[in-house]
Amino acid sequence: MPKTILVVENELRSRQLIAHLLREKGYQVDEADDGVSALEILETKIFDLMICDVVMPRLNAFEVLDYMKSRSLLTSIILITGHPYLLADKGLGRLTCFMKPFNMYDLLHKVEEMLGE
Repeated sequence: MPKTILVVENELRSRQLIAHLLREKGYQVDEADDGVSALEILETKIFDLMICDVVMPRLNAFEVLDYMKSRSLLTSIILITGHPYLLADKGLGRLTCFMKPFNMYDLLHKVEEMLGE
């Protein structure tokens, strides 16, 4: 059974590129364009990994992470951001994070590492 990944990114082109690359590697990928959409999907499915942009409209990554924590979801997390100082401000520097712009193949390698593949 393929590993499941939720890609949460409000920039359509970036989200589609990440999702396409992951699907080519055999992962089952769902997409959300903001934090509210991500919560709706997380209500119905369990994922092995979530790749989430930090700054998004409606709900940001911090609010999504708070929701996941309140539900005791054990999904692994990769954050992507152009605003690294936000992670330090929230005490989330320990999470895996890619700074925009990033190399898609570096992201794929990290995904494979985190999912034990």
